[in-house]
Amino acid sequence: MCKTRVLATRDQTVISNCVFCGMYYIWHNNLVLNFSSLAFDSFQEVVNSLDFHGSCLPFPDGEERVVLHTPNDDISFAFDEEEFDSFKNAIDEAIYMKEVYVLMRRG
Repeated sequence: MCKTRVLATRDQTVISNCVFCGMYYIWHNNLVLNFSSLAFDSFQEVVNSLDFHGSCLPFPDGEERVVLHTPNDDISFAFDEEEFDSFKNAIDEAIYMKEVYVLMRRG
């Protein structure tokens, strides 16, 4: 069974990882995505490469949102600008905390 530690919490997003198996979990609203360490790093690169204003689309409710595809082709996130910034910040903070834990293990 996984023993997780929380790496970041921002608004609707919580990011944690397992101390033993190294899996990373992004909990957002009612979705949970699982990543290996390498896949989590790759997902962060994809998220940070998106420019909201260059990628946003008008939705039926009149709000502009960016669509962020997940590793599962059938599941995508749709974020308004504030939600997207919060999500990106949570992932960046989790990557930072991941590096902190790596340094603590070495020390």
